[in-house]
This record gives sequence, structure tokens and C-alpha cells, in this order.
Amino acid sequence: MRRRVSALRYWYRNSQYARPTVYTLTFLVIAGSLALVFELGENDQFTSLLDGFWWLIVTFSTTGYGDKVPVTLGGRILAVVTIFFGVGAMSLLSGGLASWLVDRNTKARRGLMEFPKLKDHLVICGWKADMKDILIGILHVSPGLSSEQIVLLSNVDAEKIEELKEEELLRGLKFVRGDYFSELTLDRGNVQQARKVLVIADTLESAAVSEVDSKTVMTVLTVKSMARQVYVTAEVLDRKFESYLKHANCDEILFSRDFSRQMLASTSATNGMSHIIHELLSHENTDSRLSTEAIPERYIGRLFKEFRSEFERPSRRVVLGVLENTGTPTRMKMEALREAQKTSDVSQLITNLQKVKGLEVNRPVFLPPDDYQLQQHSLAIVLEREDRDGNGTN
Repeated sequence: MRRRVSALRYWYRNSQYARPTVYTLTFLVIAGSLALVFELGENDQFTSLLDGFWWLIVTFSTTGYGDKVPVTLGGRILAVVTIFFGVGAMSLLSGGLASWLVDRNTKARRGLMEFPKLKDHLVICGWKADMKDILIGILHVSPGLSSEQIVLLSNVDAEKIEELKEEELLRGLKFVRGDYFSELTLDRGNVQQARKVLVIADTLESAAVSEVDSKTVMTVLTVKSMARQVYVTAEVLDRKFESYLKHANCDEILFSRDFSRQMLASTSATNGMSHIIHELLSHENTDSRLSTEAIPERYIGRLFKEFRSEFERPSRRVVLGVLENTGTPTRMKMEALREAQKTSDVSQLITNLQKVKGLEVNRPVFLPPDDYQLQQHSLAIVLEREDRDGNGTN
């Protein structure tokens, strides 16, 4: 109760609309009561306090239904005062509302908004020249995600954001202007309630690789200090920053330059490899799709060959392997540590703890042997053929 009173006092002292609101409500209460006092016994249209308030609100809003009309001198004088007061109040209200809408729209364009109520959204930190294509690609491969659930954090000019929003798919994109590695900026994007954070190698303000990757590491450190449970994917240009990101508990690291080099090397030895990878990853492809899918609980602890035969049978899907230890590194290692300690054998305990220390998160195992046993926190790596309309073929 005391907190509510304190909040009301703060609002009354700091809001420019507090005093006009209180004055208006006070006038309505007093005038509604006076209307009944003047008309009661003289006018059959006024028999209760509800009649007085109904007439007052209709008159105050200048609607004037005419279902109740004062006949006494006091009632008519009160009606004149109410009309003039209502015209002024309605003008103030409409002006204030218009000012609020304009101010909100201006803040949104300049990236000065905050999103405290947004939940389960995607936060993207940084900017690239092909940002439009990246965002459209994200929406294509994430059917349950809309542009209203994407928050972009960057120091890019507001005009660039307006250009993005000209695209129909990106109309609802949310923008927060500022240093994306800053705690204040991340807090405005409500990173604590985000589903995932994607940190991209931003060359907007500097092309120096060390500076770009340093900002990425700083961003991951800040995000994990604010929201340890949020899944973070970071792109780096130089592999030497990998150890820093691992120490920062980054959940997934993307080596974009390494990927390009590996593709170049593969194409020199294998014909068509670049086309294969492009078709598997391109969101424009309508024939096949590479993805990961949850393994039903009933298969955990069973053999891989049993899962594969049952999973592939009803549809045109191929299980290429298993992605082990999915999730955030901290949660995975804590759970593995609890399991490792469930033994009284000291030598076995030491062996188990060593396994925990060497635990590799998001470890892909392609074409495992038939006697491979499925573990908790694993996903199936699936190649699925799709219909021309983009739906999976069952």
C-alpha cells in the first residue's frame, strides 16, 4: 500500500498531466453532485447521483444527447460552466495526446525508445551493409518470428533504419540507438527477457579487425552479466578471440572468415561444394532444408538406429547425425557436474569431473554408429525435403 502511495506522489510531482487530471476529476465529482442537488425534486430526469454524473459527462464531452436537460437556474449555470470547461479540457486532452504520439514517433525513429514489456524477442547487436538481406533471411528461416520481435542495437543513422522499414517484412522492426556493448543500451532493448542475442562483427565505425572483435567480446561479457540465461551467438573475424568468448560463456561462436576460407579450399578439391552448401543454407531454397529438431523424450537412452528408422519412416527426411550438449554452457556444465558427483568412488568421481571440464557444447556427431546411445540435451540434425509451398513433406 505504501509503495502505491509513493508511486502516486511521484507521478503527481513529476508528470505534467498530473495536476490537470486531478483538477478535472475533482470538478466532475463536485459538478455531478451539484447537478443532482439543483435538479432533484424539480426535474423528473434527475432522480439519482448516477443521473447527475451521466448528464455531466455527456455535457462535459460536448456530445449533448439531450436525454437529460436541467430546468433550474443553478442547473443551467452549471451546464454553461461545464460546457466551457469541457471544451478547454478536450482541447488540452487532444493536444496532449497528439503531442505524445508525435514525441513517441520521433523517439522511435531516433532509436530512443525503451521496450520493458517485450519478451522472447531477438536482439541483434551491430550493423552490416547488407543488413536488409540478413534480417529478411532471419525471418524466412524463423516462421514463428516477426519483425515486431526483433530489436536492433546500433549507432547507425536513423535514415538507414527508415530505409529498412520500407520493406514490408521489416515494418515492425524496433531500433535502439547507442553503443551495443553498453549496459544502458542493452537494458533499453530489454536483453534480460530476450530469447536470443546475436552479436555481429560491426565494421560501421571501424574496419580494424581487433577493434571489431574486441567490441564483440565486450558485448558478450555485458550480456552475460545482465542475463546469464540468454543464449548468445557471436560473430568474430579473428580466431584468436575465441578463447576470450569462451571465457565470457558465449554459447555459439561464428567464424565468418574461416568459413569463407574453408569454402574456397573445398571448392579447389571438390566440384560443386559451394553450390551444395548454398542450397542447404539458402532461405530461398524450396526443395530441401537443413535444420535441427528436438528428439522426443521417449528416445533418450535408446539407440540411434531405432530413432532414425522411426523418425525417417513417415516422411521424406534424413537424419544426418546428432547435435550433442545443446543449450547454454553454464547450464550444461552445472547439470553435468551434478550427475558427475553421483558416485562414492573417488577415482570414478575424478574421471567424471574431467569429462565435465572437457564438455563441448553444441558438438555435432555426423552419421553415428547404430549402437550410439542418445543423450539428454541432444538435437537431431535433419535434411528435410519440402513442398513447393515451403511446408515439410510428410
